Amino acid sequence: MVKNLIERVLKTTRNYEMLQPKDRVLAAVSGGPDSIFLLHALIALKGKLKLGDLSVCNLDHGLRGAESKADSLFVKGVAERFKMTFIHKRVDLKRIKSKKLSVEEVAREERYKFFNAAAKKVNANIIATGHTLDDQAETILMRLIKGTSLKGMVGISPVREESGLKIMRPLLELEKEEIKEYLDEKHIEYRIDRTNLEPVYFRNVVRSDIIPFLERYNPRLKRVLSNLAEHLREDFKFIEEERSRAKRHISCQEGRVELSLKDIVIQPKAIQKEILRDALEMAGGELKRLSFRHWKEMEHLIGHKRKGNSIDLPGGIRITRTDKALAFSQL
Repeated sequence: MVKNLIERVLKTTRNYEMLQPKDRVLAAVSGGPDSIFLLHALIALKGKLKLGDLSVCNLDHGLRGAESKADSLFVKGVAERFKMTFIHKRVDLKRIKSKKLSVEEVAREERYKFFNAAAKKVNANIIATGHTLDDQAETILMRLIKGTSLKGMVGISPVREESGLKIMRPLLELEKEEIKEYLDEKHIEYRIDRTNLEPVYFRNVVRSDIIPFLERYNPRLKRVLSNLAEHLREDFKFIEEERSRAKRHISCQEGRVELSLKDIVIQPKAIQKEILRDALEMAGGELKRLSFRHWKEMEHLIGHKRKGNSIDLPGGIRITRTDKALAFSQL
């Protein structure tokens, strides 16, 4: 008998204060085991948590043709069986081109745009997604391998706000394998996305090759990575609070962004970096293309360079040191 996963979901929602009585929840359901279990868990806990209406949304990314269409029809059938509102949309990711984002990043962007629009349609104030402990571990490893900051290492947040909506991940402390065992034991149907098994995307390689290899040395690797993210999240929360206070030192003047030197030099380096990140984003810089070397150059510009010195960064941004500020401008 699989441990009672529903009770563990309840514990997670309470630990992170994810839900309040009368909340109206929109569940993002792809048809895979994680999202199907998410829906069943929410249904099982609706009375205990005194929730309002539960609704279902499903996005077809248009990458798998008839197979993804069949997944959407399956989810529609599940929603109808439970007499729940079902909102569906199909997008063609192949036609959405982006020079700055990968296919996975574009897919995520389209997903959350759809989730927000769907939530407004059903008047939901919370969106629930089926991210698991495995997703958390994969995300952290991917970011670590490619290079990341403290912000990247906190991984997937259990709860976050976006455009006035709360997004919650109540399965973040459960592993995919135990979810599948639970569904199989309860004879609950779900769909399998074959692209999750193909070594085309980096995440799939991390899932099928890198994590199993590392688990030889620590069978609890996924749990360890998840715990690491939890510890770092507290540190990052403190930095974010300090960053918000320091953001007032950034100003926009005559089409360029300026950052007061006398105000940034007194900040700890961790806060300096976050303020620089904000200023670069406001100036239109491409943060994902910045390397460790770029950050060290900015640090050197603040502490050691003189008036008139400048550095050029990816995305066509030049930072120039003036008498009293760092000026960010487009090349």
